[in-house]
Amino acid sequence: MAFNYHRELQAWVVPLLLVGFFAYLMSHSFLSVFEVTADAMFLCFAIDMETNDGTAEKPYFVDQELLTFVSQSNKLTEGQKHRNTRPFQENEDGTELQPMV
Repeated sequence: MAFNYHRELQAWVVPLLLVGFFAYLMSHSFLSVFEVTADAMFLCFAIDMETNDGTAEKPYFVDQELLTFVSQSNKLTEGQKHRNTRPFQENEDGTELQPMV
């Protein structure tokens, strides 16, 4: 809009850089808050798993959806570990990487 009303304004790079810089600052601030919130949530989850065992005396305080998501992720990573440790079959390539000299 500034270019439509002020035709003598020819330096379009400076406003563009200012807008880009402030957009970066705002997005960085938002993502930093999101990162801290996610870190705090996972730290609370880890402490809950460490101190409670899920019995009636010590129930988990974590959300059930998060608990099922983490348990499913653990099952997937365990399956990948077992898949990676099995020996090579005849049709698979078992070449070993050599250090560069």
